[in-house]
Amino acid sequence: MKRARSSLILLAWNRWDLTRRALASLRECELPDCEVIVVDNGSSDATVTELDAHMDWLRIVRLPGNLGYVRGNNAGIAAAAAGSDIVLLNNDLEFVQADWLPRLRACADEAADIGIVGCRLIDSAGHLQHAGSLVLPDTGAGVQIPSGRLEHDIGQYAHGARTVQGVVFAAVYIKRRVLDAIGPLHEDYDTYFEDSDYCLRAAAAGLRSVLCGGVTLLHAQHGSTTTDSVRREALYAQGRAVFSRHWQPTLRARYRQRLLWQSALEFPPEPAAQSRPLIRALDRAGVDVRYQSLYASVLPAALAEDGDSHDYVLNTLRSRPVPSRNSVAVVCGDPALFYRALGAWNIGYAGFETPPLGEALTDWQCADELWVPSEWHRRALHAVSVDRPVSVMAQGIDVDYFHPLIRRVDNPHGEFVFLCVAAWDDVDRPWCVLQAFARAFLRRDPVRLVCWIDAPGRDLHAAIAALRLDPHGGRISFLAPRSLPENQEGVIYRSADALISASQSTWRIEPLLRALAVATPVIAPAHGAAGELLRAADSCTMPVFHNESEQQVALIAAMREILDARAPATARARAASEYVRTYRSIEAAAARIRNRLDALSIASPGSRGARVGRRSRHAPGRVIVLGMHRSGTSCVAGLLQLMGLHGAQAGQWLHAGADNARGHFERADLHNALVRSLRERGGDWSIPLGWDVPSEPAARAELRRAMGPILSDLESQSAWFIKEPRLCLLLPDIVDLIESPVCVHVVRAPAAVARSLVARDGLEMPHALALWEHYNRMAFTASRGLPRVVIDYDAVLDAPLETARILREQLSGAGVGGLREPGATEIAAWVSRELVHWQGATAPVTTTQSRLWDLLRSGEILKRADLPAADPSGTDLLLRLAAEHRAALRRESQNRGT
Repeated sequence: MKRARSSLILLAWNRWDLTRRALASLRECELPDCEVIVVDNGSSDATVTELDAHMDWLRIVRLPGNLGYVRGNNAGIAAAAAGSDIVLLNNDLEFVQADWLPRLRACADEAADIGIVGCRLIDSAGHLQHAGSLVLPDTGAGVQIPSGRLEHDIGQYAHGARTVQGVVFAAVYIKRRVLDAIGPLHEDYDTYFEDSDYCLRAAAAGLRSVLCGGVTLLHAQHGSTTTDSVRREALYAQGRAVFSRHWQPTLRARYRQRLLWQSALEFPPEPAAQSRPLIRALDRAGVDVRYQSLYASVLPAALAEDGDSHDYVLNTLRSRPVPSRNSVAVVCGDPALFYRALGAWNIGYAGFETPPLGEALTDWQCADELWVPSEWHRRALHAVSVDRPVSVMAQGIDVDYFHPLIRRVDNPHGEFVFLCVAAWDDVDRPWCVLQAFARAFLRRDPVRLVCWIDAPGRDLHAAIAALRLDPHGGRISFLAPRSLPENQEGVIYRSADALISASQSTWRIEPLLRALAVATPVIAPAHGAAGELLRAADSCTMPVFHNESEQQVALIAAMREILDARAPATARARAASEYVRTYRSIEAAAARIRNRLDALSIASPGSRGARVGRRSRHAPGRVIVLGMHRSGTSCVAGLLQLMGLHGAQAGQWLHAGADNARGHFERADLHNALVRSLRERGGDWSIPLGWDVPSEPAARAELRRAMGPILSDLESQSAWFIKEPRLCLLLPDIVDLIESPVCVHVVRAPAAVARSLVARDGLEMPHALALWEHYNRMAFTASRGLPRVVIDYDAVLDAPLETARILREQLSGAGVGGLREPGATEIAAWVSRELVHWQGATAPVTTTQSRLWDLLRSGEILKRADLPAADPSGTDLLLRLAAEHRAALRRESQNRGT
């Protein structure tokens, strides 16, 4: 009898329906040089008798009772042919790939140090269950794919043999030399964590575990314990406790470096997209990453990260405590925030479109060391005399999710598909691609342009209509931005026949990397980091044209050329994919960072260079936001925070009510001081005239005392702002306490404000309109002689990107330093008409109020030395209400005395 090279051991305990299906599919497979052993682990159902019908092609090992997963499999291993490799199989498998065994053997034979080989497991719904298991030392819990998510199977992890920490033993190939070195499964375990334990024991013996991406089997997970969740959970807890006792110290010891990573993991999306795969790869590379949000104090609470990254590794890393003292910190994101780094040695990691100059250059000098995405960026920094060490840390791509075996969706009409992935801005210029495509092709041509455009804050439909595309031009389709989970985006790139780009960006190369990794031909301008990537990958490039008409001519020629020479383009793309997946993988990027950290750890402190100006802060700016209630002051204050102005610490904000769920952006201590000061004068926010004059000096003095600690706290920051509508009334009492303030007046149409006040507070319409007039008159009177900016709330809603840019420029011109430029995505996420109260409202506005509104929205009010006379009817109304209010207070006081 021919010696069995492999012994297949299938463990069964009841559930004959599963075992029958597994054996039926197994018998149809290619099983050369192997024996099949079924271990009946004390079954009490039809398994006992039905197995006998299969004795012509398998052996049966019957156990007297259920010995558990580990002992049951060990019994099968003991019964296996001497010297054979062992293949452990669950009875809840379905062998949908006939050549799975030869493929596993081939992976096992690829290298002498490979000892254990696992495969991809999917469920009947098409979800990926297993692609290499992982346990981190922090909790001792594990996951069967690194993200820990329920991912739809698109072919991720389906390329080659990938070294992993562990594999799931539902289907595993174990070479005999592993058994000879470490013996069978560890019997401290019953059912769970024995596989992770075994893989780590093999690794300690010098034999690694790999995932064979070329094998995918169907797995009905927990088949034998589906109906007994209590027992399953108890077994899991037991296995986890044993595993932690055995391996937690070893897992902790694998970290050779520690790094504080300050960036974003969800929002803003640009730094998050760079950070998420990179810090996962750094963890795999043995770097103990501690994470801190760089944008927590910049983003409004409604946009801030919620602590859940929907990823096992990221959630674990962000739960690790951040030490008060950090050796090395990397700030990955906006250079205007480099000064927030918290390390003894601080590294700023970012790209740029044009070399930084002026204030922007000062931002870069705040770091001890700089990392940039390309050699072009390094040379550009040296050209502007940056005196910090600069290293090139090229962007990488997660090749487990972007490779040529990712699922492709063919065009149902047989069209050649060009893909354009871009931001709708003056850098990526996707309209050049649209116009060129419309000129190059007709509707009858079997060619389609698919556009995946990110256009935050812009009406893309209106912008496309404005292009006046030829209705007879080529076929164009649009995908909704972020329409797929990040783990499925590879399908878009793989389903295209070519990626076409008109981007002039020097560092936005993610679409190029993704397309090249999946072997999709790329046509793009060779500029900055993109040029270096395309030339190294020997991919198609175009000259950089700043003239859009010349750019279109080049795009048309490139599209037609690739259509005429598809075979050479495809061959070139396959070679480019090999280059990208070898040299530009996220693992390669993490290795470069780890090597740099190693160099820093062995360098003496004196050799790291002088850290001149590392902690420099910009000249402080002090901004006072003035505006009537319901005028959009909260929205504008949120924009100021996005620009980097400090308003309060997290616990200092006034609680957000239902009328402003995203936050008031008012300090609770400031709000309380202003409310108290009005009350002590005999008024409140709706009674702004007719105060008790004798009590006013004492109330004013108390307010000034209350402002002391508030201003002291704010002055400990760099640039800051305060916002509270009552400041319109009380600013004269405190303005002299603030050095060189800049006033931002937020104005809104009187009808909209009045309607909102009537709805929220039950005021009469004349009262609400009189308040609008009085607040605005008081605010502009109090700010006379100070630098002032006027922002129309409707302009913010209609054109958020442009209005935010103008606001930032005006504040900078008024002397407010240190303002960052928020990204379009941040602004678009913050400014929303959906949150606006009483859009298009009408109200009986007086002639005086209408005239005042014309002066406000035009900005002409800033040019006037005085204001137009107040509406007498409004003033009389407010005085009458004040008198009634005081009378009510006197009656209340008398009643209390009685």
